[in-house]
Amino acid sequence: MAQKRMFSLSVVDTDRFLEMPVSSRLLYYELGMRADDDGFVDNCKKIMTFTGLSDDDLKLLITKQFIIPFDSGVIVIKHWRLNNYLQKDRIKPTIYQEELKQLGVDKNNVYTLDTTCIHSIDKNSIVENSIDKINSNTTTIYEYVEQNFGRPLSPTEVNKIESWLLSYTPDIIKYAVEVATLNNKRTFNYVNGILNNWKSCNYQTLEEIKENEIKKKDDKPMTEEEKETIDFMNNYNWLEDEGE
Repeated sequence: MAQKRMFSLSVVDTDRFLEMPVSSRLLYYELGMRADDDGFVDNCKKIMTFTGLSDDDLKLLITKQFIIPFDSGVIVIKHWRLNNYLQKDRIKPTIYQEELKQLGVDKNNVYTLDTTCIHSIDKNSIVENSIDKINSNTTTIYEYVEQNFGRPLSPTEVNKIESWLLSYTPDIIKYAVEVATLNNKRTFNYVNGILNNWKSCNYQTLEEIKENEIKKKDDKPMTEEEKETIDFMNNYNWLEDEGE
């Protein structure tokens, strides 16, 4: 297998690539450096573990179509042939021949997923099942925010989410977005305020946040109307009412 890898500026210098968080871009480079001579990678989880990167970075690369996932859990760098040119006599063929058979190459020398050669699997299920194989059965944090806010994210907002991920887990961020949406406050400042409040309370997990929210509701003072109702129930002479 060749020991040198290259990256084309026609890929990594585009707005579509540069607007991604630094962590997602780093994962792309890591995958590219460790791919075999046909651009396949079979140890995404290992790479993400030792680099400290997350499933959300992998999902974003899939969503942005920089990598192509397979049902087996293997991925391939979509622009591999554009990034790298290897002489045929120096290429060590990939062991993932079944996955390679599912690929086509367009006029720009870019891999495409040729779903016409797959008979028993729905075209869309290939991507869905492969994401499950790589432990990505939840919506990426970026897509989740876009769905709840009802609009695409700007590069600045993507970077803001990236900064949140340095301090909070994706499930905590998603819950903060959910709270903001329920309160009809679909702004990054509002979500940021929620996260800062939880941080000041030293909450570490989503379970801890939810438990303390329930406790706050239980400790919430009763309204005057609620107090009057309870007083009435406590002082009412039920026996006298039955006697009538």
